[in-house]
Amino acid sequence: MTTGPRTKKLAERAERVMPGRQSNFRAVPGAKPLFLERAEGLHYFDADGNRYIDFILSMGPAIWGYGDAAYKGAIRRQLDRLPAISSGASQCALEVELSERIVEYVPCAEWVRFGISGSEAVQLAVRLARAYSGRPYVLRFFGHYHGWLDGVFGGVPADLPGHAANDTPDDIGAGDNGPDPAAPPVAVTNDADPYLSEGLAPGAIGNSLMIPWNDLTAFKATLAAYSDRIALVLMEPILCNYGCCPPRPGYLEGVRELCSKHGVLLCFDEVITGFRVALGGAQAALGITPDLATFGKALAGGFPLSAVAGRADILQLLRDNRVLGPGTFNSFPPSLAAAIHTIDTLAANDGACYHVVEARQRQLSEGLSAICAHHGRPCLLQGPTGVIYFDFVDRSAAYVPSDLAGRDAAEFERFRALWGEEGVLMGGGGRIFISPNHTEDDIEQALAAADRAMGRM
Repeated sequence: MTTGPRTKKLAERAERVMPGRQSNFRAVPGAKPLFLERAEGLHYFDADGNRYIDFILSMGPAIWGYGDAAYKGAIRRQLDRLPAISSGASQCALEVELSERIVEYVPCAEWVRFGISGSEAVQLAVRLARAYSGRPYVLRFFGHYHGWLDGVFGGVPADLPGHAANDTPDDIGAGDNGPDPAAPPVAVTNDADPYLSEGLAPGAIGNSLMIPWNDLTAFKATLAAYSDRIALVLMEPILCNYGCCPPRPGYLEGVRELCSKHGVLLCFDEVITGFRVALGGAQAALGITPDLATFGKALAGGFPLSAVAGRADILQLLRDNRVLGPGTFNSFPPSLAAAIHTIDTLAANDGACYHVVEARQRQLSEGLSAICAHHGRPCLLQGPTGVIYFDFVDRSAAYVPSDLAGRDAAEFERFRALWGEEGVLMGGGGRIFISPNHTEDDIEQALAAADRAMGRM
């Protein structure tokens, strides 16, 4: 599959008016330009008519793909009933109906507030936690991603060895009077955290502490040293943004117990895992209930929608107007309709959609493993229901980002580009998203293309 004349022309025009792709994470190093023009089912067609099987699913949201008639019908019916934009002065029944469904299925959800993007849902959760606790710090983990906004895009490594358990440190970037506004931001330089950016506001990340994930000893020591300053522990319950690393046995249980012991709020970022790995998110699948959780992506099946769900006594701060989180599109009716349809369809027939996803995921994983063995390449394939991490690394499992240090990054990016040329699209970070609407034939075609791509290498 080669780049055609329309694609080349669009690439030239884009160079003149755009600073690269509209998301930094969409580029494939070494890949040819790609402009998608239309979609059918789980297939994309580019500007020159070439067809691709899609495993990106818009970086996760498009759980139904692009041709699901029932999903599109639910959105069309809503467009005929209410304006596309909420009035700004009233509510609609869809807000109540969707909130009721989330409360029914998500263990931590007592109340729900909606937004548009996962990034803003995280910001609201952080603001709520600080207001509720009166504490400044957010405890985060290397390699976890919570959106691109200042405050969660980098952080200050917690300096545990120099402090006794009863210390109240002032030397980690934000003392009693807060961060120094004249000081430059302190950035994490650990190779395990790729999410760094220039241009952050001075002091913006001074209240964001960083420690390794999946290390209960480090977590216990951090809370012992800083708990009176920590408002929120913020993590992906399954590290889908970096290797689909699962929590070690007992880790989340220990985190939950220690947060309760020290009076620290726990928030799961379920923007990827929510409604994809299970109807109640990773918290339902893993049996650990946080105090707050953020959702996005698959929640509305591809339409923009996010949510903060959690304890009523925390979200009461919104009802009392002590915490503000306004937004013109917070109750965007087409997105609410899309989310209601998505949740109802996922719940139908005792969650039958998830069984289909598991079968397709197993078919693809076993096939890719066999192809790698045939071509003499080590590989790792792991992930929860709906998401696969695929990479050239000689490990049977990875629990932390450093477990992936031996990956052959250059060769894998070369494979990803060649797989794209053979007609299969996969996302950045080695992620493959599975839809219940992927067919067995889609998987077989993708495996044949993978075999051809590795043969070309």
